[in-house]
Amino acid sequence: MNLTFMTIIFKRFIPILIISVILFSCGPKTILTDPENLNPNSLNWIPFTGYEDIVFVYDTNEMSYSSEAREMYYENLRYKTDQGGFLGAQEDYYAALERHSMTFNSESTPYFISYYLERNKGDLGDWDVFKVAVGDGDYYKNEMKIVTYESDNYDKGEDYDYKNEVTLNGIIFDSVYYKKQDRRPFEVYYTKKQGVVAFKVSSTEIWMIKQDTTIIEE
Repeated sequence: MNLTFMTIIFKRFIPILIISVILFSCGPKTILTDPENLNPNSLNWIPFTGYEDIVFVYDTNEMSYSSEAREMYYENLRYKTDQGGFLGAQEDYYAALERHSMTFNSESTPYFISYYLERNKGDLGDWDVFKVAVGDGDYYKNEMKIVTYESDNYDKGEDYDYKNEVTLNGIIFDSVYYKKQDRRPFEVYYTKKQGVVAFKVSSTEIWMIKQDTTIIEE
């Protein structure tokens, strides 16, 4: 092998080696952007501040619920990845996204009532999701998912029904979000003014919020 041939091989191999070193030595770059807060209007979907008591009634029976503190925190999540080009390093974008959560529990029943708000961020925009659920331990849960704010417009998997007016046990409720399912709890009814106002745990047994425990909207 003469010197000229070796020089040609060397000149062709070195650029490939340099590119390979660049590609394999540059891992994903983490970019942290500003925190994302829930839209102010979204905060009203949980009509409680914490440590409230609520009573539900069925016939002559009552179930008393007490809430925990309304918890607010931020969750740091990746919301976008830029693969770069052939020579560019991958860039992963992260932001601290606001969450609110709150749970009501009862000493007389395993059923709980939970409220949850989350901020989301993606390539195309930002949106807030509200989830309200009535569940029985870890086995059965009826949960509604409602988008309360969005800066873009595409399907985000909302799961609820809505009526301007619903009559339950002779009581009229306005602007009602609800969900019915085959497994218990069979039905859940919610309003922005009072939170969960009723839930059905059998084909006939519907528990209604006691009217003197209603949260009054200011």
